[in-house]
Amino acid sequence: MVEGAARDAGEIAESLRKMAKMVNNLSARADCEPFREPVDWKALELYDYPKIIKKMMDLGTIKRKLDKEKYSDAAECADDVRLVWKNCMTYNADGSDFYRLGESYSKRFEERFQKLVDEFGEDVICGNIAAQAAPPSKKKPKTSPVPNASANKKHKSDKKSFDPKGIIPLDVRTRFAARLQRLSGMELGHVLSVIDEKCPEALEEPPEDQLRSDAQRMTKKHNYALDEFDGGSQIEIDIDAIPSHIFGELDVYVKEQVSGRGRGPWSDELLTEDGTKKKKVKT
Repeated sequence: MVEGAARDAGEIAESLRKMAKMVNNLSARADCEPFREPVDWKALELYDYPKIIKKMMDLGTIKRKLDKEKYSDAAECADDVRLVWKNCMTYNADGSDFYRLGESYSKRFEERFQKLVDEFGEDVICGNIAAQAAPPSKKKPKTSPVPNASANKKHKSDKKSFDPKGIIPLDVRTRFAARLQRLSGMELGHVLSVIDEKCPEALEEPPEDQLRSDAQRMTKKHNYALDEFDGGSQIEIDIDAIPSHIFGELDVYVKEQVSGRGRGPWSDELLTEDGTKKKKVKT
């Protein structure tokens, strides 16, 4: 047991080491200068920046947190990296140079991070094995969104991915949000349609003070036919507002759609696209 726990801890440490390498490689790129340090919004006289961006993040801060071992697993670090690109794309107008730069880095990061997930597995990336190896405690361990096919079938609770009244673990929500970025327009339209039909309270438009000046207001509250949705309007999905059992259904669907996309051994090469245009969903 001790030997297995040590091996698991070593895998988590190694995944974080490769995460640090990934962040360093991205930061070293010539066009990454805007993301290396916190946005000096006072010096730039961007006085609306802290009103729009509620949690600021930059690669320099992430590197320092990695050096000080502040992250418990690679998924936690990935959340901060995604926040860097998300903040850039939220504040800057769609189509602007900064927006396109943030979008480019987001795409590049997700491709490389998926390789990390493929190499180590989701349990290592999200630190689930550490929770499983630890002695029993009052805290509930992280759980997988979909029951393992080889899991003990004696327990009736294993038949459902989620308890309707249960709380969805943070790592599960994080992976779900990341996978949404990789869906095609039709696939994303299906997800939005299901949410609109079963829990419309989870869909909302950004408030006026956070809406970019060039953003299109939807003439109809929810207008996204499966074959027509193109991501042109800003739509926010409040994942916390999705009931657990509905989230389970959507999580299975999204996993099936992205399965096999962007797979391959770890390397510094970027994956080639399958020709499907990725859509942006703010979560």
